[in-house]
Amino acid sequence: MIDLGTLAGLLEHRHEIAAYCPRCDRWSVLPLAELVAAGYGSRRLPITVRCRDCGAPGRLQVRPRVRSRFGSVGWVQPPPASSAARSASSH
Repeated sequence: MIDLGTLAGLLEHRHEIAAYCPRCDRWSVLPLAELVAAGYGSRRLPITVRCRDCGAPGRLQVRPRVRSRFGSVGWVQPPPASSAARSASSH
């Protein structure tokens, strides 16, 4: 069984944990490897986080790690309209 309920489990299974600050409208990916190395690996989710800029409580999001490529934002996006049209006309 895979345990993604701890910081160490997230790191072991190549997931990320990100925090969102609604006040600053800002996302930040938490440094899991550093947190586990500092002895926080056994901490169970949810954990309490605060924005480093304004101090407001953050909202957590667990994400599977995605492959990145140059210029990618890391999320699946629809193809540009011109390539979608070419693809449709080639069928």
